[in-house]
Parts: sequence; structure tokens; C-alpha cells
Amino acid sequence: MSIEAITRPKTLPRTKAQDESLSLRADRFIIATNRGPVEYFINQSGELKFRRGSGGVVTALSGTVNRVNSTWIALAMTEGDKRALEDAHDGLLESPVRAMHVHLHYVKAPRIMYNKYYNMMSNRVLWFTQHYLLEHSEDAFTSEKLEDAWDNGYTRVNDLIADAICEEVTRDTSKAIVMLHDYHLYLVAARVRELHPDLTIQQFIHIPWPEIRYWASSLPTTIMRSIFEGLLGNDILGFQTRHDANNFLEGARALFEGEGAQIDTEEREIILNDRRTLVRDYPISISVEDERKVVRSRPAQRALEQIKPLLLDHNIMRVDRIEPTKNIVQGFQAYDILLAHHPDLHGKVTFLAFLVPSRMSLSLYRRYQEEVMKTIEEINEKYGTKEWTPIHSFVQNDRVIALTALQYYDVLLVNPVIDGMNLVAKEGPVVNKSDGVLILSRSSGAFQQLEKASIPISPADRNETAEALYRALILPKEQRHRLATLAREEVEHNNLYTWISQQIDDMNDVLAQK
Repeated sequence: MSIEAITRPKTLPRTKAQDESLSLRADRFIIATNRGPVEYFINQSGELKFRRGSGGVVTALSGTVNRVNSTWIALAMTEGDKRALEDAHDGLLESPVRAMHVHLHYVKAPRIMYNKYYNMMSNRVLWFTQHYLLEHSEDAFTSEKLEDAWDNGYTRVNDLIADAICEEVTRDTSKAIVMLHDYHLYLVAARVRELHPDLTIQQFIHIPWPEIRYWASSLPTTIMRSIFEGLLGNDILGFQTRHDANNFLEGARALFEGEGAQIDTEEREIILNDRRTLVRDYPISISVEDERKVVRSRPAQRALEQIKPLLLDHNIMRVDRIEPTKNIVQGFQAYDILLAHHPDLHGKVTFLAFLVPSRMSLSLYRRYQEEVMKTIEEINEKYGTKEWTPIHSFVQNDRVIALTALQYYDVLLVNPVIDGMNLVAKEGPVVNKSDGVLILSRSSGAFQQLEKASIPISPADRNETAEALYRALILPKEQRHRLATLAREEVEHNNLYTWISQQIDDMNDVLAQK
């Protein structure tokens, strides 16, 4: 989880060099996402208000949209979004966020269609499939229900987004680049390509991409092929890690090589029906200065008053959404093993856990949160005393207190079963001032960049995790400093602006070849 996704930070000014690296060699920039960069809402007085959208994508793209004529297309998700559309001129709204100069093109979908697209197909099928969890979902669909969600929800909303993009492309004749994001819009590129074969289109996938065998065992062949064919409508297809990109290449080989597709794994490109798609990895990162600004803020100083009394000689921390992929229970069970094997740590170590409730409409998530809280309670009852509480949990949506606490971890445990990236592994090192050690799952996306700056673990092995916790706590000062410095410098060097500038460079190269 990115802490940045919890609330809505302001964006710091970029340097001149950073701004120049975000320049597109096109006249127009069209972005399409499921959720827009501005969320409109209706307050208790019935007034229409707005807030800046959350997450790194909005932060990363703000520099680019301010330098070129830009339109951001997204679904009208709230009643506020829908009311704002009443004031749209020619289908467009001007961004009310002063630091973001972009036209907003919000698309309305009927409620039933939207539910099938978003709640059923995107979040209960694709998200679970791509995290290797589909068989654990209680909301298993019959083949008829799955087909209905695909045909009458996902496909139709993707068509609406594609139509909106085509409308913007044809608004004038100037040169445009289209950028799509994530698993909600897998069919859009191919739909747009049918009407605009020479348009430059790029898409970035924010979550893991499974091996073709898992796709094949989870979804009907028609849906699986449609997803791959849809994504091959892009000129550039970006993933979080090289492993994800390779999985897509091998999937395309299995599906299309017999039909004449050329798959070059060294150049990482696919040619199908005389169209070339570059397959790249762009590991997403964070805005380092934004994170550091938060921990210097007045709210952080107030949060520190809450955190400081809880700190002991050894401080272990984690920050996560409460969901099965984050492997929270296993992490606490490893801490239990640590306390059982090292009673000398009792009263000297504490575990601060910042946990954000997630997808509580799903029974699997509700039950997992109950299991997490029960595990915390059992460990505190087993080892705790009047003077010492082994685990302090913060079950709330508060980015400031989490970032404030991360300044003081001695050990940061990031042990997901699988993650697209896991930005906590990057946020921690850039704000920490205690030479804290990162323990990191080999199956997290962040591991590709932070392997040498962390203590690696297998997320399924509680004993290995417990040993890693102990090792991190007793690591000599010089080694702690070396690991912490490596992690911090890696994130500083490959920050959020590196992530977006690499993609813009590649889009500019493709555009120049057309």
C-alpha cells in the first residue's frame, strides 16, 4: 500500500530539470483512468465541493498536464461528479485545482452497468486473479454471471471510455498522445486503435501480471484473449517489474505465436497483425520531497506526541491496508515466534502497526480484519504486562501519523504475499532517521530495486521472518547504516519523477517514429 493513497497531499514545486524531463513532444495529452484527478462531493449543506485526487499518478502527471493541452477522462463515480457535469461546457470541466491545468471529461455509466464493470469484474475477478487469489474469493461467479459482468459491464464501460477518448482525439487535428492506466481499462486501447490507427497510446498496469497458466486456469479463454488483444492495441505497455513484463510476453507467446505473432523477449516487443507493442517495466515510486514535507508539518508534530511515548529500545513497524495479500497475520505470528525465542526482548521491543481497513463490503476482507485483530489481541494477552504492550495497532486512515512514526522504526516489516510495488518499502527509508532496516518479501514489486538494501524473506515462512526480525534488531550499527543508506539513495535516485519521465521519453520516441 502507498501511504500516499490514504489522504491527499499537496504537490511540491519541481526543479527546472524535472519539469523539462516531463515535456511531451505532442500538442495534446489525453489521460484515461478509472478515478479522476478531482473528486467532487456534496457537503452537508448541499453545496458542491471538490478535493484533489489521491495517489502518485495524480502527483506524477501534474507536471506534464501543466505543460501541454491536457484532458483527463475518468468515470463519474460520485454524486458530486455527476452534479459537476451539469456545468460542463462541451462535455468538459476546467480543473478547480489551481495547480493542475487540465480539462476534465467525466463519463457517466448507468448504475447497474457500473456495478458489473467495477465491483464485479474489475475488483472481484481481475484484481483477485492478478493477485493469485481468485480461488480464495467467496464471491465465485457462475459462468453465466461472469459472462454477464464481462459483456454488460466491463466491455460496455470500456467502450464508453474509448468513445470519450475518440471524441477528444477528433476535437481538433493537432497531434495527441493517449495514456491509459490500470486493470479497469484493458479493452480501451484496441477499441481506440480501430478508429485511430496512427495514434500513440501507452498503458501502465499498477498491479501484478500473473503467469499465463494462472490466467488460463482462472478465466474463460474468450475473456483472457480479449484482455491480451486489448492491451496489444497499445504502442507501449508498462508494468511494475521485469517479472510482470516477462509474464505478459510469455502469455502473448502462448496465445498468439501460432497465429504469426513475433515475440522478441530480448528487445521486449510483440508484433501482431503488423502492429508493434513495446513491453516495458517502469517501477513506480514516490515523491520524496512530498513525504519529507509531511513529517515536517505541524500535524506531524502533533502526531509525534502520540507516537513518542510508545517507542522503546527496539521498534518494529508496518503500514498496510488490511487485506489478505499483505500477509499481516503471518507477520504478527513471526513476531510471536521472536518473543517466544528471545524473552530478553520482553519489555524492550514494541510493534507499531498502522492498518487501514479495506474493501469492507467483501466478506473475505471483513473476516481477514477480524483475524488480524484477534491475532494482535492474543499476542498482547500472551506476553503483555501492565507496563508493556507488545503490539500497538492503529486501525485508521491517517497518513500523517503513519509517516511520522516511520521516522523511528528500527525494523520495517514489508512481507506481502504479492504486490504490484508496495510503496511503504520506499516511503519508510526516505523519512526514517534511525538507520532502520527494511525486511522485504521477495515477491513484492519493490524487491526488484531494494533487494540489496533489505533483508529478504519468503512471506510464507514465519520462522524465516522471525529470524529476520531478530537479525535486523541486533545488526551492527555499521551494517544498519549501510542498508538504510542504500535504500534511501535508491529511492531518491529512482523517484516518482523518474517513473513518469521514463515513460514520457519512450512515448516521445514512439511518436517521433510515426
